[in-house]
Amino acid sequence: MTDTTANPAVDEARAEAFVGQLITDFAGAASTAMTVLGDRLGLFRAMTGAGPVTAAELAATTGLNPRLVTEWLRQVAVSGYVTADSGRFELPLEHALALSVVDSPAYLVAASEIITGYFLSLDHLETAFRGDGGLSGDEVPGCTYHGIERYFRTAYVNQLAQVWFPAVPGLVAKLAAGARVADVGCGHGFADLLIGRTWPASSVAGFDLHEPSIATARARAIEAGSPANVSFHVADSASVGGHGPFDVVVYFDALHDLGDPAAALKAAYDALTPGGVVVAVEPWSADDWTATIGMPITRIGYASSTALCTPGSLAQPGAYGLGTLGGPAARLRLLAEAGFANPVLAADTGFNLVVAATKA
Repeated sequence: MTDTTANPAVDEARAEAFVGQLITDFAGAASTAMTVLGDRLGLFRAMTGAGPVTAAELAATTGLNPRLVTEWLRQVAVSGYVTADSGRFELPLEHALALSVVDSPAYLVAASEIITGYFLSLDHLETAFRGDGGLSGDEVPGCTYHGIERYFRTAYVNQLAQVWFPAVPGLVAKLAAGARVADVGCGHGFADLLIGRTWPASSVAGFDLHEPSIATARARAIEAGSPANVSFHVADSASVGGHGPFDVVVYFDALHDLGDPAAALKAAYDALTPGGVVVAVEPWSADDWTATIGMPITRIGYASSTALCTPGSLAQPGAYGLGTLGGPAARLRLLAEAGFANPVLAADTGFNLVVAATKA
């Protein structure tokens, strides 16, 4: 492999093993780009339920260039995404659940768009590393925001009403009876529309400082029939109280994105009625990050923290930089310091952490 005579301390087997790991990672990154193409061009959707197809048949169905479709099929076949036999290719149903079946519990294809955004942001991110660490929302490409909406939709549809909220004592009953809910960092608002539809007696106000996201959320509301119990507002996390009071304040994968989560939680405390509930759903992580070394979920999470969430926080007033991961203890401590009673880790799904507390 290399001439190690100049440095006999080199463990050649270890070096070769790492080269193998690196090639595997680069192959995964290359496959991510092909996944984005297959998603955007409708190739996965066209193969879903179609049985074995030739490249020519798939190209004809999608109206795409047959030569490029052939190469794409070969790439996703050697990657194990589709099967190949005698010139025909098939997308197994079990793979389609992750790649093309919207609202399947395994539907994760949109993560490829988020990762694409990291590459598109590299120049800005390099500047952030060499400067104050901040990456403003305007420097994040649109594919990242839309990828986040699609990616987290899977969890909202399959987890929010089934796992997250029932894990918080009294929350479902409060919503069923009619509660005023604030969603801080609401993004494109899918969760708010879902809450409003699931618990029609409640009202939901979504808040986000990113104006394009609120514009998209309002468009989504119109598409959903303009429900009277859901509204969206351009506002920072500290000004939520001006729209209250509220009975519930939620943060869906947003607490760590805030410039000053401590101030945001204090503002939430002030905006809540007595007995009100705060809920923060965060990506899964452990208090001891070294215990997660090598885990794919934390490899992805720390990349997100480095490329998007932490620099996004550092670009805002407060520049707290909580980080996407870091475990539940830091979140529970923030809740306690904001004045909330009995902060608890209400649920650990292995994919998300749900922390909650009440206002005495």
